[in-house]
Amino acid sequence: MIVIYFGAFIIIVGVFGTVMQTFILMANRYYRKTPSTFYFIVASIHECGIFITVYLPLVLSVSVLTSRTEVFALWCKLRYFFATSCCAISSSCGCMATIDQFLITSQNVRIRQLSSIKNAYRACLSFVIIWWLHGTLWIYYQEISPITVACIYRSDPFFIYAVFFICIILCGAPCLTMVVFGLLANRNIKKTTCLSRLHIDRQLMIVAFIQCLLTLIGLSTFGAYCAYKIITLNFQKTADQKVTDAFVSNVTYMFCSVAYGVSVFS
Repeated sequence: MIVIYFGAFIIIVGVFGTVMQTFILMANRYYRKTPSTFYFIVASIHECGIFITVYLPLVLSVSVLTSRTEVFALWCKLRYFFATSCCAISSSCGCMATIDQFLITSQNVRIRQLSSIKNAYRACLSFVIIWWLHGTLWIYYQEISPITVACIYRSDPFFIYAVFFICIILCGAPCLTMVVFGLLANRNIKKTTCLSRLHIDRQLMIVAFIQCLLTLIGLSTFGAYCAYKIITLNFQKTADQKVTDAFVSNVTYMFCSVAYGVSVFS
């Protein structure tokens, strides 16, 4: 019931928030030329994809009392393809938005010049190409089990890689990057007497700091669960322990949506 009600709420709010943020930022000509805003636009588009391709199938499957992995073979592959790609691109753009705040608040002119819309275009294009190509690994390694009719990994080494990828790349790295550069940007702000001289948008800065906080809250919980999953990978678990693990997995999985809810606050 927690997954159904909380999941339905975050899907409605998440999709509405990401669509509205994308529309508002793209409608303003000034914002379209700001690097941080462009990162937020790209992130919002992929966050909308996360809510539709990841959380919506989960809620629908739980609501009809079936396993979320009992799906057609094609959707088994495509779901994780979209999930990993969209999450990675969104997190990467979020990190770049935080780094950009550090760049534009620097008192060093050369460092501030690194913050440009052309560099933002290049970075986002690189992220889109790299992470969408990387996501094709899930298309190859995911399949439907003929015994359990569940979506499984066809390779144990890739399963281990997938867990490490989620734990380190999707959860750990974004949290660390945003916290570090968020603190550095805050230090630069304290050293700056007049932000307007550096042409700093206070609203975008607030959104970037909110995203740092939400990412830390949302991804750290699921990252901790993934770390637990790695540690207990070879442990023999009872039926009760498996049920508990499944419940914790669903709750932390849904709680990840907090990291992608920054659009609502902008």
